[in-house]
Amino acid sequence: MKLGILCLLFFVHALNAADCEGDFSAIAEIQGSGQESPLIDRQVRVKAVVSGVFTQAGGLDGFFIQSMQPDQNPKTSEGLFVYTGRWQPDIHPGDVVMVSGRVSEMHDLTQLRAIQSIKKCEQNKALPKAEKINLPFDDLNLETLENMRVEVNGAIVTDVYQYLKFGEITVSSERLFSTTTLVDPGLAVEPLSRSQSRDQLVIDDGRLKAYAMPFSVGKNGKTPVSADNPIRTGYSVDAVGVLNYVFGRYKLQPTQALKISPQLNFREPKPTRPEGDFTVAAFNVENWFTDYNDGADRCGTIIGMGCRGARNEQEKTRQLQKLVTVINRMDTAVVGLQELQNNPDESLIKLINALNENAQKNKWAFVDAGQLGQDVIKVGLIYQPLKVQPVGDYAVLSRDVLAEFEDHRNRPVLAQTFRHLTSGELVTVASLHLKSKGCRDAEGRDMAQKDGQGCYNPTRARAAKQITDWMAQDPTGMGADMQLIVGDFNSYQKEDPIKVFEEAGYVNLAREFLGVENWTTSYRGKVGSLDYIMANPIAYKNATGVSQWHINSDEIRDFGYRLSPLGGDIKRPAHFYQVNPYSSSDHDPVLAGFQLSLIEN
Repeated sequence: MKLGILCLLFFVHALNAADCEGDFSAIAEIQGSGQESPLIDRQVRVKAVVSGVFTQAGGLDGFFIQSMQPDQNPKTSEGLFVYTGRWQPDIHPGDVVMVSGRVSEMHDLTQLRAIQSIKKCEQNKALPKAEKINLPFDDLNLETLENMRVEVNGAIVTDVYQYLKFGEITVSSERLFSTTTLVDPGLAVEPLSRSQSRDQLVIDDGRLKAYAMPFSVGKNGKTPVSADNPIRTGYSVDAVGVLNYVFGRYKLQPTQALKISPQLNFREPKPTRPEGDFTVAAFNVENWFTDYNDGADRCGTIIGMGCRGARNEQEKTRQLQKLVTVINRMDTAVVGLQELQNNPDESLIKLINALNENAQKNKWAFVDAGQLGQDVIKVGLIYQPLKVQPVGDYAVLSRDVLAEFEDHRNRPVLAQTFRHLTSGELVTVASLHLKSKGCRDAEGRDMAQKDGQGCYNPTRARAAKQITDWMAQDPTGMGADMQLIVGDFNSYQKEDPIKVFEEAGYVNLAREFLGVENWTTSYRGKVGSLDYIMANPIAYKNATGVSQWHINSDEIRDFGYRLSPLGGDIKRPAHFYQVNPYSSSDHDPVLAGFQLSLIEN
């Protein structure tokens, strides 16, 4: 403590005694035109205007200064970071200061450390004009703007994953799509990926502490983010600040309030409903389990795999409330579900009872196929008996039916034929969930091949061929002309498994009705579709439209049902949860409409 007081007294003395006149080193000279300063470890005196102060507790432990008389060399930066540690000198943006210290490169950021003196020379000086960063910055070397005032206008938020924890959002010139959404796997992936990397800029909050309070602002730009004041991908942002280099990335540290425009991506409280007298949906419910996720190496009758989902009854109730809201607002005749707990029927009974209680009538029923395979999760089919009725028995594709089908990776497929009560037409709906792109235990060709398709692509492609062959054999035996395959394909739309379905005659309805730029998930700042409704030619002929309800891919994950602390002992705020459809899963539901009453086969 005494040492800290002595240091503070030394700095206060220096603040008052240092000289504002004399010879000074130019910031451009300190920065140089290369990747690091040519004056490393030199003691220098600099006179410049303060452009941003981040000395608050939990901040960047320093402030930024910028030359008042730039050297007009576009290859050199005119900004410098002054590291003060825990000392908080009485300076403000617009102050002209003299700083004496040692030049250093700390994690590739040029800065002054070991500060010997600071003198406030003037106040209320006009700040240098902010340099505009236009995304993508193909012809811009950000090193030349390091530590300088910058601005970005009309940037689109493309990643909010770190917003709660570190106050960071990533912005781009437009939505970025997973590479294999737009181009074929292989040679075209890497150039597109490089191009996208130059279309990403992180906007930070000037703080280094995780889950710093108060949380960064929500869409109103004034009060902290919350479930009803969110930051979503797709919003537009204007930001002014200084360009900092920290943790291996350039980040804009704002020096004034962000201007956030949510108008480009308003939340939809209900999905856009496709026309037609028959509707179907696909929805990955992200681990709806009736047993608790208690860390045990067993879940129900499944040994060797633990439960997922809710950890206690309150979390389970909160999760169920969100799922019920989503499904009842979709109000489709049939829903193909993924990631239900694989028990005989408890997970489906609990869901159906809650749906009917919420609807205040016996609106929903489920196909009772029991436990499917030995994975901890399974697929399911639910339906509205006043709109459709099951015809005949359900059918399951598993290793019991086809020995080569790897149902320990690709979950067993469930198919059921329904009779549409208005038209009398028969429709077979199959719910699937192909192997994820995760690389655990991947070997040989199942490892990522650097072609953009991730791990286990051959496994998914083999399953796709087996499923289309199975469907061609009319597995329910009901002779339905219309066939729909719905669910989580874990494949972007240019990847091999999707091509297998298309080669078998199935049509990706989202691409046909929404174009190539459609999505149901978000990963590392890029969106893409993993969830599909595939229609055979007759079903496609009667299709009226498709919608993707973006209630999850654009949202902050922590506004879901969880009650656990955000990090360490940081309590999760109560206002992070609302009974609404948002952050109900990590996938968006997909809806498709069909007109069957005038069907022509």
